[in-house]
Formats: sequence, C-alpha cells, structure tokens
Amino acid sequence: MTGAGTWIDGAKGHGRMLALARIEDTLYSSGNGGQIYVRSQPNQWRILTNDLLFDPDAHARLSKTAPPTDDPRFLQWLMESRSKRPRNISFHDINGLGHDAIYLCGVEGTKPVLCFWDGSALHELKVHLEEAALTGILIEHADSVWICGREGVLLHGSYARGFTPVNLRQQLNLFHMITPYRGKLVLPSSVRSGGLFEFDPGTSDLRRFSPALPKLRGEYIFYAGAVGDVLWVVGQKDIFRFDGSEWERIEHPRL
Repeated sequence: MTGAGTWIDGAKGHGRMLALARIEDTLYSSGNGGQIYVRSQPNQWRILTNDLLFDPDAHARLSKTAPPTDDPRFLQWLMESRSKRPRNISFHDINGLGHDAIYLCGVEGTKPVLCFWDGSALHELKVHLEEAALTGILIEHADSVWICGREGVLLHGSYARGFTPVNLRQQLNLFHMITPYRGKLVLPSSVRSGGLFEFDPGTSDLRRFSPALPKLRGEYIFYAGAVGDVLWVVGQKDIFRFDGSEWERIEHPRL
C-alpha cells in the first residue's frame, strides 16, 4: 500500500493499517490517520477516499506555532489550536455488504466515529455517545448492523435508520469484535473485565459465555470466530476450540 505505514520507506505519516476485509471479491483495509484502501488489482492498492485522511504537514505547521510548555501562553494556545488541528481518525474495523454499502468504525481522540461509504461518497453517521472507541462491526443484513467498542459499547441499527446504544448496564469491557454463534452474539473482551461474553439479541441479556473458558495462560483474549458449530478463541498466549459442548486447548509451540 503506497503511502501507508509508519516507518517503512514511502510512508506518508498517516500511521498503521488496522483492519482488512473482503467485500464481494475485493479487499479493503482501514487504519490510522483516516486511511481507507481498496485493492483495485493484485498487488495494487489505492486510497478509496481522502475525505478524512490525516494531514501530517498541517499538523507539523501548527505544532511549530506552539510556545514552550512552560510559557504562560501555552495553555491558551492549546485551547485555541484545537479547532485548527487536522482531523486524525483511527478506523479500527471495516465491513460491508457490497462496494456501495461499507461501514467503518473507530475513534477520534476520545470520540466515537462511524462512517458509511455508498460507492461514491463517505458519510459520517451520528453516534449518541460522548466518549467511546468503536472497534468491531458485524453485519447481519442491510437493516441490522452491530457495532461494539470500548467501555462496554454495543450499537445496533443501520445507515438507513440510524444507530442506537444497547443498554448493557454499567459495562466497561473493551470488546474487540462480534461473532454470531448459535443465535447469540459472542464478544471477546481483554479488560474491565476480560473474558468471553455472549449477548442475546432477543432479551438484551449479556453474560459470560457458558461453559467458561479454561484458565488463560496469557493475560487476555482478543478474537472469537465461528465456523459452523465450532467456536475459536485466540488470546495473548492461548488458542481454544469449542465444539458446542466442551473446550479444547490447542497447543502451539510458540505460545
């Protein structure tokens, strides 16, 4: 991806790529700095849109106007410069129904960001939350899209009808993704509290997955994916397989 990355030759300072998705027969990728790439041909990636692409040069120019941090004017400059800063969004996930129905979610500072690409333009959607980082997207169909995130966030809706937060009581989990499994939604969480959770869309009941995961060797999990009736869970130093009745630890020589 020409221009992507942080330290590699040719990187333009936008940051790392964070997500990859196959939509129809095309690969899309998103990441830091508002980067959204599409693979137009084998080994050929291009920016899908630069509408929200971070401008590192503008950021550098603004930073040069800052007085020293021990200068009494620094706090005033800090407040006044906020409206002049170029936008810097991290897109944590990308998913879509087709080339003209693509969702992206992420964060800008502490504010949640949710966008929709209609095939020709990028639309920023209203999120009724003051603070959150959106991290994962599950699309059931055109009118049912789930978004998870930090601080126990779970949103449901669509581009057409908007998104509303699902009441999960006072949850602070960092949910990484959403996986459908046996009529429920499975959400791996790494912290506050960490573990594997399941959400029932019919009752809005959120609880720890049952039966519980075996004791972790690492500190957290971050992935859950289903293939048929088999659920796979991956963590820092753990790989588990659930066949519908019991868990099996998958031994790996490097874990």
